Amino acid sequence: MNHRFATPSRRRLLGLGAASLAALTPLARAQTGQPLKIMVGFAAGGSADQTARLLADQLRVQLKRPVIVDNRAGAGGRIMVEGVKAAKPDGDTLMFVPHGAMTLFPHIYRSLRYDPVADFTPIGRVCNFDFALSTGPATNARTMAEYLAWARDPAHKPAFGSPGPGTVPHFIGQGVAERAKLPLVHVPYRGAAPSVVDVIGGAISMAITPLADVVEHHKAGKLHVLATSGSKPTTVLTGIPTLKDAGIDLVVDGWYGLYAPAGLPAATQQQLAAALQAAVPAMAPAMARNALTPAASTPQELAQLQKTESAFWAQLVKSSGFKPED
Repeated sequence: MNHRFATPSRRRLLGLGAASLAALTPLARAQTGQPLKIMVGFAAGGSADQTARLLADQLRVQLKRPVIVDNRAGAGGRIMVEGVKAAKPDGDTLMFVPHGAMTLFPHIYRSLRYDPVADFTPIGRVCNFDFALSTGPATNARTMAEYLAWARDPAHKPAFGSPGPGTVPHFIGQGVAERAKLPLVHVPYRGAAPSVVDVIGGAISMAITPLADVVEHHKAGKLHVLATSGSKPTTVLTGIPTLKDAGIDLVVDGWYGLYAPAGLPAATQQQLAAALQAAVPAMAPAMARNALTPAASTPQELAQLQKTESAFWAQLVKSSGFKPED
């Protein structure tokens, strides 16, 4: 009697092989030699890129596999995020992304091509950073109270510069104006550096930027940091209060998080999260040079933080009167 046995097609065998490879945990995938890519939405050389490379160095040790950084600059990081959304959830592609892309952007772009919750798997928060409110010779203020007194004088025209419309510093300024009942005019720049130049030159009365952009200028006496935005006083500069301590009820902690595409196997998520938490403490000294604070979290903590902050930005954007862009 002849027996006919079904022979699996080559395509099916290849498919099964690919599925098996995708299911491997990060340590198992290390044996394949396939590098882990950390995507960054900004150009090489900046603070985000430098920190991602520090992280890559430490994850290389923890995961015992090659880890590389891939820069995909453009559209404030949105191009990179869209690319990671489309990547396979196999543990080979992660993104190192600032909080705004995951919490603020959904409220300022009508046609955002990704869902920050549905399209990604949280791995953990990596670090925190502050935003600084700085003034210069236009006011000669040394405290937030002195700046507010200057700004309320009808003879003055208070204005704040930000790195651009729809940025976190833009809405920090709007939040300060709303809470302090100040007629602050927003002056958007193309990046933080030009606004810092203008506050040093006295062209504007305040610049709101990431703290790292003004630390050395503050130390050199070219401008003065009045307050920082975070929940705790900065350890980078001494004697600088938070906005809340200065009497303005506004708290904005900047942060960077690590995410994978949606659909990442739970075992892979857990192993990457454990590697992240083991990696971050060794990054502390180098982070400090960029005014960053280590703040490794679990995936669950990052998901909750993202949810809470998204609700915060939704309210602040609405109260500011900002019209969403395409």
